Amino acid sequence: MRKVVFSSIIGLFICFIFILPIYANLNIYFLDVGQGDSSLIICPTGRVALIDSGPSSEIILNHLRDLKIDRIDLIIASHAHADHITGMDEIIAQYKPRAFIDPGLSHTTTTYERMIDALVEYNINYYEGTSRQISLGDLIFTVMPPAEPLINISELNNNSTVVRLDYYDFSVLYTGDIEKDRERSLLNRADNLLDVNVLKIPHHGSSSSSSAIFVKATNPEVGIISCGENNTYNHPNDEVLSLYSNLDINIYRTDQHGTILVQTDGSDYTIHPEIDATCLPMVKNKETKQDNSLEYKYAASKKSKVFHYIDCNCVKQISLENLILFKTREEAIASDRRPCKRCNP
Repeated sequence: MRKVVFSSIIGLFICFIFILPIYANLNIYFLDVGQGDSSLIICPTGRVALIDSGPSSEIILNHLRDLKIDRIDLIIASHAHADHITGMDEIIAQYKPRAFIDPGLSHTTTTYERMIDALVEYNINYYEGTSRQISLGDLIFTVMPPAEPLINISELNNNSTVVRLDYYDFSVLYTGDIEKDRERSLLNRADNLLDVNVLKIPHHGSSSSSSAIFVKATNPEVGIISCGENNTYNHPNDEVLSLYSNLDINIYRTDQHGTILVQTDGSDYTIHPEIDATCLPMVKNKETKQDNSLEYKYAASKKSKVFHYIDCNCVKQISLENLILFKTREEAIASDRRPCKRCNP
């Protein structure tokens, strides 16, 4: 049975600098960069990967200095929006990573052009974010299949490079800013790779993402939301937070918890928020969560008199705001709905 421990550390900032670089475990930082995304992954061997760099070159470079990073082996840019790649050109110039991955979709911003210029200037090995695996010792990065064809709606967001990280029996899914269209694509093309321990919640907790079916397929114990305090986008969305809460998924947010550290030996793992939280979640483990994931078996739309099995293809077309979940068939019938003729629930 996997043991998950949630803890708060007083003065964690000091611990980050002076204790954790011993690298006894795999250390995964979800960095507090404001309204944006950045995650730093440090292997027990000292190898380092960076996924996104947030919206400020000063903030990300300060994080790297504070954590005493002197090398970066792999950089992944989920997509070309500035809240994910600002400062990337300076990081490339300073650390000269061995490999760089992004979706291969160009953008017209100066921020993006500077990043590309740096890749060329320093002759960095570039790989497009198509299906592939990369190993840093025992740490495996699986780049999930892109949408086929690419999604035109919210193109940069939906075509973000999505990466699954595996370290022995522990796993994290990085989702960039994908929205519901891409979530459906992943359900169709990579469903067997979605079940993870920790989910980097898509698009800063926006209502455009986190369809109930996708969240249940990922079946995480912990969800991480990277967003800025009092941001103008109102991220994360209240209904999205309610969905994760109803599915008994523990949420950590950089706007409330600061930088969030996940430490694992490949089996057990602990969550260390930089800022103490008044109400820390209870301990969960994957075995219990898998049992809980079967709690809701039926689904319907608020606009329909038909209910379905939750894995029916019809359910994938229901928007989050219209989705209703039922634990039992009797509950669904009591809502004055009839069974779907396609899935026969």
